[in-house]
Amino acid sequence: MRVQHPAVGPSLTSCLKVVDPETGRSCAEVQFRPLELVRSLATWHIRGQKSYRYVCVGTAQLTEQGDMQDSVQQQQATGGRLVIYNLKPVKRKSRSRLALSPEVDRMAAVSSAGAPGYELKYVWESDRSGPVSALASLGDAYLVVAVGARCVVLKLDVVQKRLIECCECPLRFAAVSLDICGHDIVVGSTREAVNVLRFTAAEGDSGCDKLEPVYSARFGANTADARFLAADLVAGVDHSGFVFVAGLPVKSAEFGLDFALGMHLGTECTRLRVGQMVQRLDLPEHVLAWSRSANDSSDNRSAGCIVISTLSGGMWTIARISDDAFALLRRLELAMLAMPPLHPARPLFAASGSINRARNTSRIQPTGIVDGSLSATFVQHLTTAERIEVVDSSPDLMQAALAVAERSILGPCPAAPDPHTTAAEFVARLVHDLSRVSIC
Repeated sequence: MRVQHPAVGPSLTSCLKVVDPETGRSCAEVQFRPLELVRSLATWHIRGQKSYRYVCVGTAQLTEQGDMQDSVQQQQATGGRLVIYNLKPVKRKSRSRLALSPEVDRMAAVSSAGAPGYELKYVWESDRSGPVSALASLGDAYLVVAVGARCVVLKLDVVQKRLIECCECPLRFAAVSLDICGHDIVVGSTREAVNVLRFTAAEGDSGCDKLEPVYSARFGANTADARFLAADLVAGVDHSGFVFVAGLPVKSAEFGLDFALGMHLGTECTRLRVGQMVQRLDLPEHVLAWSRSANDSSDNRSAGCIVISTLSGGMWTIARISDDAFALLRRLELAMLAMPPLHPARPLFAASGSINRARNTSRIQPTGIVDGSLSATFVQHLTTAERIEVVDSSPDLMQAALAVAERSILGPCPAAPDPHTTAAEFVARLVHDLSRVSIC
């Protein structure tokens, strides 16, 4: 956020706040150095006899004030810092409380009067050779830091009460994101899409910690963010809106990630996360967990969606569905795109559908994707008669709908007078059921 620092006036300067999600009030606040921008943020929970919750902040120090319209990437940075705070619950009195770090002239942690009881206590910091672009905690004892084209693992020394560098791994291009699953680390890169590194802890007093590359993508992308979907699946999105899912190779001798699916969203993207946008006790019948196996719903990080945010403020969700649902929705999509011009089922500019989206990128022809926004039109904007017209236009669609309805929990509509209406109503119910997984 842009704030006015008392030393230099209006400038690009970052501010870290702890905000109560219920009231929107600020519980604690930290202001950083002039021309110092926050590039990464991560939480680190250390559990033992006493539990600690740390907030780790990676920054970039700009050389000079640039144009206020320039992006963060366009600003020149000479270095950065890793700063760690302890997020502590405290009993708050009505009077505001001031908590200062050793750098009183450069930052201050200020708690609002009457706000919920939390404060940010300065713990430790380290100057780095470049901007700290990504952070991720690795268990209770390690923190992974991405600085330029290097990934560094810091180890917590409980005796000296500080972090020490134990190992690092050079990369070909600058890292922009980190995510951890077990001892594997997926690194989003500016040109190489994603890399997977593996951390091996030292065995005994004579051993040493190791961080080494194990897998790399076979394709390039200017990645904005990348995450593990499961222990053997990685998802990422680049700045131009190309979403990809890649699997770890089945054969141990191979080093290239296997491309699984992809799609071009046609808008600039910023972040990718995995999970459900709202907590649900049950998932739709045809929504599966992310896994390399065809119908396995176990061993997953989340059975929810890939959630992607865009620069314009929009959000996209991608869910894994069963083979039956995918085949049915693909036939529905083809039938809607083949309808006569000006029919309500056909997009006006023919810009929707996974086939048309595939033409927006020439690097990799996306596979395994069906456009849910086009399917939603079938439910939200078509009358019953228009739905039947779409189903009747494709014999394959009607046969597939009747076949899936017979073995589905949803079952065929009991009040449908004929097979045409039965197929149309089942498709509408299936699309509506699948949409529940991505509703905010």
